Amino acid sequence: MAGLETSLCCTFREIMTLSFLTRANWSEHTFFKRDILLLSGFVIAIIPVTLLFTGWISGLIVVALPLLILVLMLFIRYPRIWLYTGAILNYFWISSGKGDDAITLKEYTLVAFIMGGLWIWIFSMVFIKKRKIIRHLGDKILILIVFLMPLNFILALMNDETVALTWLREYLLFYTMLYYLPWREHFTQRKHIAIFLGLTAGVFIFIGATNLWQYVKAASNVLYAYQVWTSRKMLNTHIFLCATVLCSMGALYASTRKARLGMLVLTAFYAIVVLVSFSRGFWISAMIGIIVTLWLLDKKKVVTVGLYSLAGGIIVIFAIQALFPERAALIIKVIQSRFTSSTAGTQDLSLLARVYETRVVLDTLVRYILGGVGLGASFTIFDPLERYYTRVTFIHNGYLFIWVKLGLPFFLAFYGAWAYMMRKAYLLAQEKKNAPLQRILAAGAFGSLVAFTLLNITSAIPEARDGFYCLSVLFAAIGFAEYLPPTESLGGRIKK
Repeated sequence: MAGLETSLCCTFREIMTLSFLTRANWSEHTFFKRDILLLSGFVIAIIPVTLLFTGWISGLIVVALPLLILVLMLFIRYPRIWLYTGAILNYFWISSGKGDDAITLKEYTLVAFIMGGLWIWIFSMVFIKKRKIIRHLGDKILILIVFLMPLNFILALMNDETVALTWLREYLLFYTMLYYLPWREHFTQRKHIAIFLGLTAGVFIFIGATNLWQYVKAASNVLYAYQVWTSRKMLNTHIFLCATVLCSMGALYASTRKARLGMLVLTAFYAIVVLVSFSRGFWISAMIGIIVTLWLLDKKKVVTVGLYSLAGGIIVIFAIQALFPERAALIIKVIQSRFTSSTAGTQDLSLLARVYETRVVLDTLVRYILGGVGLGASFTIFDPLERYYTRVTFIHNGYLFIWVKLGLPFFLAFYGAWAYMMRKAYLLAQEKKNAPLQRILAAGAFGSLVAFTLLNITSAIPEARDGFYCLSVLFAAIGFAEYLPPTESLGGRIKK
């Protein structure tokens, strides 16, 4: 993105100094500062007394309560601090939670912070500050979906196909999608977006580096082709596909050479993380998303992407040979076979498993076609890979997932909002030709949504935490592109 070096320096300076909390800002809010000081003094005063008379555990609980109040006051008064903190904590949110029955203390804490924070913000904006958070039809539809969805809980109980906790877990994922509303509301300047993107990219890079390191360790000991595939790392692949498309737009449309080079490096990194997932659906969807976007916006860039891809492929082959000199041929052969097996039809066991799953889901859909069976419902599926029947709540087809669990009205509303947002992103990408940052965000959002539209057939977006996180980021990017002043760019200047 434009002026990467300048933007990174700006991001680092903002994060380290929190310059939005200047002395002038504090002096304008005397009462809030006084409350903070009084509460801080109270906490400091009760720490020794509490620990002396109640013991460590009880004492820590007593001390934690005013500390929580202190943090809550800080977040309410300065919501961007809350959102920046959430951007960091999203590492724990999108990297955990695999549907286990046991819920850890960390899970409770994350839910309280993420869900509670969003609920407090919406309540405050609507009922206290009387602020308008709905800006277009897409907002209306998405908000209605989330707040009418509890009606599905009644149907789920009547159908006796789910349990309350499983229903709640799936519902809360839809709720997190609305995080794009506070992001759009409070990130109104270049520096705000720079900090948010910097923190988000840092989280993505850390997760991606962890995936790559784990794969390198696992692949170093493989002896057979199937071990190359089973060693794959698919953690949070949705976010890496999304990041690949967004950064590729930055590599093409940023206004400075340094920014384009930086975005190209990030694109290569995220693409490699997607590559080691060994998931054909992600590979093909990412490529189609980028090509379709460029074909509609700027056909000349398709040739540029082709050259970049060719150079990147050559570099990847050399990297594999350098890292795995004895197993390079085996790994490259597996990658090639994953591509070519896409044309094998039902002879491919992975595709055959999807066919079996789809048959079961369609049988259920016929019985609950209007109102849905309910979130959290499970299905008995035959797995041709492992050759046994298993009961799952996950449906790989995201379109069937919404329809069979929420019913036809919610299906039409959800994907109607999806199509509305995708169309808005495309129109903004065409409109913002002279504003690099806005065009990058809009084009990246459009390309990612195109990729997700295809990927949603084999890997449901509205089922995983990282899928909903990507949707909220993309919807926020569309908002940034639409409402950020055209003179605002990450590099501080506009490309002529």
